[in-house]
Amino acid sequence: MTRTALLLLLSFHALADEPELWLVALEHNDGIHLQFQGAELELGSATLVGAAQFDDLRPGLRLAIQSRNGVAETIRVRDGTADPALWAHWRRGEGRLLAHSGRALLLQELGVLVFDAGTRWVNGSAADLQPGRRLVLSRDEEGRLTEILIPDPEDALDPEE
Repeated sequence: MTRTALLLLLSFHALADEPELWLVALEHNDGIHLQFQGAELELGSATLVGAAQFDDLRPGLRLAIQSRNGVAETIRVRDGTADPALWAHWRRGEGRLLAHSGRALLLQELGVLVFDAGTRWVNGSAADLQPGRRLVLSRDEEGRLTEILIPDPEDALDPEE
């Protein structure tokens, strides 16, 4: 193995071990796994903040989860106040679309995000971007949007949500 290949392999391994921040709404908690739109994490022995016990984690609850290698390390129940310093580096986030223009999205709680031609669309396309639509976004370690998931593109938008 060349020195360059070894350095690349070690760099990739170091990145894979970096923790990830997810800002998501819980869909299901079976006591072993936490499930979200298009993803899941193992509960493991995570530290819980903002709830008394793991059974208190109910569907629809908004969470900030620090995870590593698919296992939750810290689970924080979000109280609606944004912490820009903590949440600036999220890897998976969920929010309601407030507005969009060209390749820029304005999402409730996540702010302004820009996507490019390399961004992967799941369950829809830019044509499905309507205010009020719930989106699940994934970013790489540089903060570039890599995926936009539209969970329920067929559902009518509810202005109350």
